Amino acid sequence: MRPALLLCILSLALVACGATSRDSAKEFTGAERGVAAAVEDLESAARKNEGDKVCARLFSAGLLASIKERGTDCEDALDDAFRDADALDLTVDDVTIRGTTASAKVTSGTGSKKRTDTLELEKVGAAWRISSLSA
Repeated sequence: MRPALLLCILSLALVACGATSRDSAKEFTGAERGVAAAVEDLESAARKNEGDKVCARLFSAGLLASIKERGTDCEDALDDAFRDADALDLTVDDVTIRGTTASAKVTSGTGSKKRTDTLELEKVGAAWRISSLSA
């Protein structure tokens, strides 16, 4: 059984077949663009079934530790989650930065399957890393 944390990725990412993606990070400037770009990178990696990239470059050490504590390998769990999704589309609607932490309000799906979630991120060096998939 997959941990609830990783199933959250599916709930964020499942949308109707045939949806096209757009780079919502372009709608932001400065540090907010960096936060939105990390979310867009998650979407891109999911479309390419690159769980290894997400685990190595996009998830924080704390999130990786949480996944490992649940007895699941991050890459294997993400590869399964990405394969199970019909199509993937995430739109960053809003970004709030508080020092070295940020939250991104993200919309996924369309019509009756449309939902809004919040991803938490933390600054690691010059990059933003996802520290929580749903707040």
